[in-house]
Amino acid sequence: MKKLIYLTTNPYKVAEANEFFAKKYGFNIEIVNPDFEIIEIQAKTCGEVAGFSAKYAADKLGYPVLKSDTGLYLDALGGLPGPYNAYFDKQIGVDKFLALLKDEENRKARIEHCFAYCEPGSEPIIFTGSGTGTISKEPKGTRGRWHDMFFIPDGETMTLSELRDIDYEKESSYWGNAKDEFAKWYKENILDK
Repeated sequence: MKKLIYLTTNPYKVAEANEFFAKKYGFNIEIVNPDFEIIEIQAKTCGEVAGFSAKYAADKLGYPVLKSDTGLYLDALGGLPGPYNAYFDKQIGVDKFLALLKDEENRKARIEHCFAYCEPGSEPIIFTGSGTGTISKEPKGTRGRWHDMFFIPDGETMTLSELRDIDYEKESSYWGNAKDEFAKWYKENILDK
């Protein structure tokens, strides 16, 4: 069986992807940390960031790769942090980020999850999903990425992190269907050929 090479340094993404793809679609992924920096461009969307990185890495490595990216878009901040999610986490973290919003009444936000698959010498194929919700006033939960601690999906009272502890599949559904769309496409166009 062909292996799916997933380029990430985020252990949460690997664990989530392995659990999801193996359980639901019957294939595993393999993490690869190349000996070069995977370039991430500045862009307006996660799809652009993931697509560029996937193409760059596939051409440099000479084999097909999968790259993902997530974004958090807050109405009150004009769409920031957007695809600069990891940078905000690294620079200010959860507590300082929430302190910036302490007096903000508009707490509407959107999360985005993109997967980009690319073969050497080809253009990336991008799958995008998203969900809407609000930002809590304080962090809750212990699992996941920084925004999982304060993003509450529409129709819920708990953060993504809290939901993940109770029901991983339900929590995953709030990110949209990019993972499902990619997995179906990959099985049909790559694995089953």
